[in-house]
Amino acid sequence: MSLQIVIEANVDKRTGTLYGPPTGKTLIYFVDDLNMPKVDVYYTQQPIALVRQLIDYHTYYDRSDLSVQKRIADTMFVTCMNPKAGSFFVDERLTRHLTTVCLSVPEKEILSTIYSQILAGHFREFEENIQKMTPKIIAATQKTFVDMSKNPKFAPTALKFHYQFNMRDFAKIIQNICNTTPKEFKGKPVEIVRLWAHECHRVWHDRLVLDEDREQYMKTMVAAQKEQFVDY
Repeated sequence: MSLQIVIEANVDKRTGTLYGPPTGKTLIYFVDDLNMPKVDVYYTQQPIALVRQLIDYHTYYDRSDLSVQKRIADTMFVTCMNPKAGSFFVDERLTRHLTTVCLSVPEKEILSTIYSQILAGHFREFEENIQKMTPKIIAATQKTFVDMSKNPKFAPTALKFHYQFNMRDFAKIIQNICNTTPKEFKGKPVEIVRLWAHECHRVWHDRLVLDEDREQYMKTMVAAQKEQFVDY
């Protein structure tokens, strides 16, 4: 029902029982965590069955009067799946309509290239000693990110279900560092190091619930700082 309410809320009545976006437009629904709905005793998932019905027949039923079929036009679906939770099963009668794309975490060299260019572009207006910190910041962030994402201590469990560390975390740290201005950090490269550590704490440390996890995180942070920022 929740899915149908969202679908109906975003289309307008055209004529009779025909609904859709404004004429000449195509409405794209984004369905997050497609594999999350519970599989019932008949190995179906009701929200997914509704999406499949809309794609196959472009119709759905009026819940207040099941004798009325509403038609929907000019709509498309884009979905994504949760790689760490859910049923890991999606009805093939739905997936046959979709183009499946799988993306893995980029290799270390690719990550370094992407975010080095972003950070170097931001630091162009800063002093030279701060500009030279770009590869060190990227390397330190990468070392911490790899430890947080691959260390078994930080694997999700029933108690730590929110321990899901991915590319968003890496991106957030670089994004927040890119909010700096040359005036604030003139002649203060050590302040950039402190800012980096602060952003790492916000993104990772604040999500940890056990003392032993926080201790492991701090060991990783100290190791990254000693490796990259010993001169500061």
